[in-house]
Amino acid sequence: MALKDWIDSIGYYNEAPNSKTRVLLFGDTGVGKTRLAGTFPAPFFIDSDKGGKTLESLHIPYLNIERDGKVFELILDVLRSLRKKEDLPFVVQTLVFDSLTSLADALMVEAMRTGKVAADVNRVKPEWDHYSIVQSRMKTFMKYCQDMQYNIVATCGTKLEKDDVRGTFVGKPNILGGYRDLVGFDFDDVIYMACEGTQTARKYKAYTTRVSYYDAKSRSGLAPVYEDPTYEKLYGKKEATV
Repeated sequence: MALKDWIDSIGYYNEAPNSKTRVLLFGDTGVGKTRLAGTFPAPFFIDSDKGGKTLESLHIPYLNIERDGKVFELILDVLRSLRKKEDLPFVVQTLVFDSLTSLADALMVEAMRTGKVAADVNRVKPEWDHYSIVQSRMKTFMKYCQDMQYNIVATCGTKLEKDDVRGTFVGKPNILGGYRDLVGFDFDDVIYMACEGTQTARKYKAYTTRVSYYDAKSRSGLAPVYEDPTYEKLYGKKEATV
């Protein structure tokens, strides 16, 4: 009883559940990842995919990440401001990383150019230390996000890798280095996205369980598949609309 009283005193039982979600959207180019992320409540994009024109047309605020700029400190400054909710000129309820694929590439360029010995990224291959820096910095971003009261959405491409044990291929998020094997732990839902049909009659689909070579998962009780997915369809209802 004394233990329960102590837990009560620190608010363990009284803490309100976190209604925010963390979701990773992965799939090939043109399957609707940015489109779905843009339907989340009051999104703010950290845009390393040069999607500014699309975001402007949707009146969605964004930060453009230059591949040759000071990527790590710039994003950290933004995350600190978002966490403190200081000097924000607009309402933010959802933070979007679009995409982790290009963000990791930009971090790799920065790691190679600012190391102990600057490397020419156009002529020299990355070394193990560079990959380690990229992984550490990606994990730092996600750690910051864990303490934020925002929806966290990230997009990335896909990469097929040979599974030598099973003799088949495995579709994984396309992120430089070992972080692609860890990224799933940082999100409640990992959704694989695909597009079917012709250019004039496309059907966008979001899968929350394994499909073909691609693993997906949901800790939020999502249905196995959604057609033309939006935030409202995924998180406003529990049943799929297919």
